[in-house]
Amino acid sequence: MLKTILISLVAITSTSNGQAQQHWKDRAEFDLYTEVVKLDATPTERLQILDEWKSGYPQSGFGNTRLKIYLITYQQLNNHRAAFDTAAEILKSQPNDLPSLTEIVAHGLQLLQPNPSLSAENKSDMESIQKTSRYILENIELIYGADKKPRRISTENWNSAKTKMKDTAQAVLNRAAELGQH
Repeated sequence: MLKTILISLVAITSTSNGQAQQHWKDRAEFDLYTEVVKLDATPTERLQILDEWKSGYPQSGFGNTRLKIYLITYQQLNNHRAAFDTAAEILKSQPNDLPSLTEIVAHGLQLLQPNPSLSAENKSDMESIQKTSRYILENIELIYGADKKPRRISTENWNSAKTKMKDTAQAVLNRAAELGQH
């Protein structure tokens, strides 16, 4: 399932990012990209190739695509810290990126379980989590606009996902308020 999401994400971000068509700097960069999206690549292998791509091509025209692949890879590796940080980075330039918004609020919901024991780093995350949750609530119709719905998802499932996201964002804010995390 995540491999299908990865392929879809790469196809979408590389063709409809609203920017002029980007080009690979050279064949070697394209080859790294091809290795990253191989269906049989494990998340660990993909992370190594992503790191190689990033170090060899830090100013790639496909930096946003690379960040999104990093996000998926970190999620597959259950590296929640890196996934959270990557999602926050993506949201700086793409505030309506659904996988990134989802990662941020899901992390918040996890942190704010009853009787949380928050590290200093987690406490500093709470500002970003609450800001993201408020953004979702204020922009839910934009984030889940009909033009954003993937073709393979039914309207009913899309609307259900929108409701779930709205409820999750509200739950994060409610729990944070209960715990005095503001």
